[in-house]
Amino acid sequence: MIEKIIKDIYTLLCDKKYKELAMLTNNTRLSCDDIERSISEYGHELIPYPNEVMFDIVEVINSKPKELSVWAPIYTKEEGLSDLSFELTLIEKNDMTYKVELDNIHVH
Repeated sequence: MIEKIIKDIYTLLCDKKYKELAMLTNNTRLSCDDIERSISEYGHELIPYPNEVMFDIVEVINSKPKELSVWAPIYTKEEGLSDLSFELTLIEKNDMTYKVELDNIHVH
């Protein structure tokens, strides 16, 4: 379920559906303009994930409700695995779904 959420967010980035992504994440940390700027300033075309992709998912200790901190890679047509990545916070809701916050898109 967690990996599906991450991949769904990434698909929105690849498809340049920044407004939809901002709405999904309630503009919590990054607005639609912030998301678009981060991707366009990088200057490379995002491509879908390969079949095998690794995410860094860490549970935030003693968080209530349960929170996960996620680091996810970005792949580009020009580079393959890119220096660009994104970070999410996933907060568990009562119905076992997650509130999604897009924390950052940056070069690491």
